[in-house]
Amino acid sequence: MDIQAWIPVALCALHNFIQKYHPDTFDLESDGNPPEINQDVALGELGEGLADAAERRRADQRRERIVNEMWDDYLNEHRQQGLPLPGTT
Repeated sequence: MDIQAWIPVALCALHNFIQKYHPDTFDLESDGNPPEINQDVALGELGEGLADAAERRRADQRRERIVNEMWDDYLNEHRQQGLPLPGTT
């Protein structure tokens, strides 16, 4: 395994070690006080059960918009760099 692949594993092990032996190490702000929690932030709610047809349709439309934006960005990057567009050789 390459060295880069071991980094996440090492970080997880370090995190678990700190949580087990020194759990409040990172619970304080730089001034020694616990971090302030903003209660005004909406946390949202988890849905119950499966998504209905309307929710799936909204998710599909959003996913399609994201795909199209990513593809457009990809093509624009090719144009800016003077590279041939995919599918044209």
